[in-house]
Amino acid sequence: MNRRRIASKTQSNSLSQRLQTDIQVINDDDNVPSDSEIEVRKQSIDSAIQQLEMSQEQMQDDNDKRFEPLLGFYDVSHVQTANQGENPVGGKWTRKNKVTQQILNIRRTFQHLRPTNSTGIGMLMKGKTPVIAEAVNIITFDAIFRLIRLNVILRGDAIAISAEERQKQLELNADKNRGTSIQTLSNLTVKAIFDPPRIVFGRTGRFGNFQLGPSTSVILDTTYIDDQIRIGMGGTSGTRFVFSRCQDDDDEAQDFLQMLRRKPVRRSRIVGGLIGLGGSGVWASVAKGYKVMGGTVAVLTGLVALALSLSSGGVEDDEDEQ
Repeated sequence: MNRRRIASKTQSNSLSQRLQTDIQVINDDDNVPSDSEIEVRKQSIDSAIQQLEMSQEQMQDDNDKRFEPLLGFYDVSHVQTANQGENPVGGKWTRKNKVTQQILNIRRTFQHLRPTNSTGIGMLMKGKTPVIAEAVNIITFDAIFRLIRLNVILRGDAIAISAEERQKQLELNADKNRGTSIQTLSNLTVKAIFDPPRIVFGRTGRFGNFQLGPSTSVILDTTYIDDQIRIGMGGTSGTRFVFSRCQDDDDEAQDFLQMLRRKPVRRSRIVGGLIGLGGSGVWASVAKGYKVMGGTVAVLTGLVALALSLSSGGVEDDEDEQ
């Protein structure tokens, strides 16, 4: 390794550390920064992302082994949307104007890239195209006064995108006038084809585990990767995502494995269970005199049951933008 490359590596490490520090500051709920500091930190984040992307060496080899450095367990640390009003993490589940926002508190969001079929329910091929990784998106919530752990999981199979397909995607973006600044897509671009969302109650899914909604797909490019972070870019929106690698002892990051291995149950059984819990709230309110708590539980569980019975999974994909 020559001196120039060593210097470039050192600079990238410094930028990566600065980026993580800035993200930690603006996400700190215990020491909330001022609006002016948040703005300064966001500008620093934008600058660091641009510089890191420019420093990324382009992969020349089209061998599928080029994706191996991307594999890992990741927190979604920061999202930089290209257009105001976009909500690429969580879709309808996390929109502030939705009823769910009033009763669900986000704990953590993950976006893991794992070896092919590491969950045991994936595929090795999509038609004639080999699957190069398994993508798992997870949002964990504390619901109803933190009484219930709720997980929304998207498990998908990721396939590599050829140079011709990447060019077609860029032309499609231009035709749709998306207003993005995507100039190129690298050969680290993948298309993740997701199963219907899995809705899981509890840390294991023992209390409720079912699938809800349509299958979806997204295109995601990796614009920078090191041993601490991965920067992704939405292939249609241009949204940047900063993913931080989880620690080896982060058990919560791997809870999804046990959840996905459980066979999902019918939606009607979950709704029925929520109605039963709501009935218990009514009983506690009337018979035991716990009017506030019992009534609140009854109302909130009723709302969740109604939302689940009518919902399509709260998922949005690339097709929603076209």
